[in-house]
Amino acid sequence: MPAFKTWKEKPTELEAQKAVEDFFDYLKKGELDNAKNSVDHLYNDWEESIHVIWRDHYLIHEIAEDESFEGKEFLNNLEWLGNLGILDDFMWGEERENTRYFDVSVTYMGEPSGFAAQFYLVKNDDHYVVKRGLIDMA
Repeated sequence: MPAFKTWKEKPTELEAQKAVEDFFDYLKKGELDNAKNSVDHLYNDWEESIHVIWRDHYLIHEIAEDESFEGKEFLNNLEWLGNLGILDDFMWGEERENTRYFDVSVTYMGEPSGFAAQFYLVKNDDHYVVKRGLIDMA
């Protein structure tokens, strides 16, 4: 299982974007643990985030027996994740206090979904790391 990437020196935008691409590659393959561990996270909301993506992407096209978070249907059949992707449209903000925001558009079934995945390049004491923020409507 991968551990999230850290850098001693500030990574380039392309290096940080590669970490996000890897994150989405794991998601697309249904490897939720690998995806979760491939980046750090701002919030302790992993399953809630996956549920929001499922609810607002998969359920537009399919009918679920149980749409609730508690039912965990979104975790029981991960084939829907194969339709998830991102565009090559990373948008970077200005650096502020050792943190730089960037996001990327989410796709579903090859089409832009109106969602953006938010990430932050963060400098900790002695290294840099990419942290996942929200994945929500843009």
